Amino acid sequence: MSDPGLEGARARLARDQAALLAALVAGGPPPRGFDPGRLDVQRRVLLAKRADTVARVAPELPAILGEEFRGLFLDYARARPLTEGYHRDASAFADRLLATGRPRDPARRRRLADWRTPVAEPPPGRLATAVRALRLRIAPRPVPSTPRSAKGT
Repeated sequence: MSDPGLEGARARLARDQAALLAALVAGGPPPRGFDPGRLDVQRRVLLAKRADTVARVAPELPAILGEEFRGLFLDYARARPLTEGYHRDASAFADRLLATGRPRDPARRRRLADWRTPVAEPPPGRLATAVRALRLRIAPRPVPSTPRSAKGT
């Protein structure tokens, strides 16, 4: 049997942790008992760390956006919590910029759009083609539904 007091304490802890997380990364209000000023400092540190990580996994973004990168990314990130990893975050950030007509400079916007355009996979090399052909040769053949001796009858 479970202890009702323990279950209640676990539920309260989960609720308080969710409120703290929402305050730190999703723009939620400060939970009861937390200093709003300190939470704001922590929130800014986490946003800066996120911007640094996105710049590291997608260095093309700061290269394309230049000095605008950090401010644009922080504006984007304040309203959007990280949910699917940093690579997806970088892509979503670029998509958001392009959807809102940013960056304003047409050459930078074109470079950003080019970065977001998927590149076709190169055709497989000779080794990949040989392996595929070998797999086809050694793959089990399907069993015919009608026995061969019954065809002539």
